[in-house]
Amino acid sequence: MTDKPEAGIKNETNEPEGLEKKVSEQAEDSEDSDIGPMPSVEVKNENRDAKRRRVLPHEKLYLEQLPTCPVYERSYMHREVLSSIQVASHDFLVTSSLDGHLKFWKKTKTGIEFVKHFKAHLGAVVGLSISADGQNLASISQDRTLKVFDIINFDMINIIRLDYIPGTVAFIYPPGNAQALIACSHQDEPFISVYDGKGGISPVFQLKDLHTTPVTCMAYNSTYGVVVTGDKGGMVECWSPQPPHQLPTALNFKYKSETDLYEFKKTKSHPASMTFSPDGQLMAFTSFTSDRLVRVFRVSTCKLVRKYDEGLEVYNEIQQAGSDMYKLDAMEFGRRLAVEREWVATSQAASANAGRFFYAAAKL
Repeated sequence: MTDKPEAGIKNETNEPEGLEKKVSEQAEDSEDSDIGPMPSVEVKNENRDAKRRRVLPHEKLYLEQLPTCPVYERSYMHREVLSSIQVASHDFLVTSSLDGHLKFWKKTKTGIEFVKHFKAHLGAVVGLSISADGQNLASISQDRTLKVFDIINFDMINIIRLDYIPGTVAFIYPPGNAQALIACSHQDEPFISVYDGKGGISPVFQLKDLHTTPVTCMAYNSTYGVVVTGDKGGMVECWSPQPPHQLPTALNFKYKSETDLYEFKKTKSHPASMTFSPDGQLMAFTSFTSDRLVRVFRVSTCKLVRKYDEGLEVYNEIQQAGSDMYKLDAMEFGRRLAVEREWVATSQAASANAGRFFYAAAKL
């Protein structure tokens, strides 16, 4: 005979199964509350993709700014028309405008970056020149001043006040020379005055018999140690910056009759601007005010190598020929043609920069 359990005392062996399950579920819930909910599979994949791909801040804004049209342009703003652009050997660019402003830029892998701005002159800047060593910059203006800048430090180091309106300017000294010689032509007279850019304000010497008409272009070639100048009469002269300023012996001719330097005189035109190739072996002249030709010469012999016709008739023929490589939209071509004709009618056409045409000529 077995004893019955006392009242109020539960037999563990007789506890209901539902109660055990409820207690175990409560224990699991308490453990889960300590750990937190596990991430879903989709959240894991999103986190993994975010780690793999680095998102650029404001990426959508950058993508919206990308050009989508076949023809576009980018402006590095001056408030007035540009008068000159020069490039130094240290990847610096200098631009000038008709309101007397100078801007320094630094070349980068993706473009150029602004560095410094000078309100350098009270009148229009009519000429810029960078020395052969890339250290100095000279600017001339219609306000009758010549100013010298240190390109590396972006600082003005000298101001020379002129008693004439300058026409063109060029550094004419080789790298390592003690004097930073600057040649400056007179706009209305056939004279060339030479100054020491780091020294006094008076001319070191003057050339009054070299040309018979005002000089329109001038440049120095450090490879051959020669200064080349052209005037409004169509004459081109080669001379040494050292006294007695004769023809340099490094050139392969003795008389001008052995060269093609009478080319401008023969065609009744005159050079408006000029530039040398980076290796100093070629030189190019523009003559936009007369026949609109770009002429390329070999420096050592002064022989004509090639001519490029920049006349509007040539571009009209290319447009009408229908070549896919060169043909533009008719509306766009008409707009560019109108801008070109308007530019030719202005005074800026006389000082068109020859440097922008030299990429093709340098491959000869």
